[in-house]
Amino acid sequence: MKATFRLPNTGKGWISLGLIIFVILLGSWPVIPLLNNETIILGMPILMTWSVIIIFLTTFIMWFINKIGGIK
Repeated sequence: MKATFRLPNTGKGWISLGLIIFVILLGSWPVIPLLNNETIILGMPILMTWSVIIIFLTTFIMWFINKIGGIK
């Protein structure tokens, strides 16, 4: 099976790809150690609060990409 990688052809596609990469970076290693401390926000540790924010942010980004028709 041949694997291929397609780059976006439009400006909306590039914006969509940038938003997806941005969300992935927010949930990856360089950000997580910054939030891994004992601070409590809304009754939850800050890392758990950050995880909930990432879930809502991902949902919003996917809705936004669908709305602008960025990736087809």
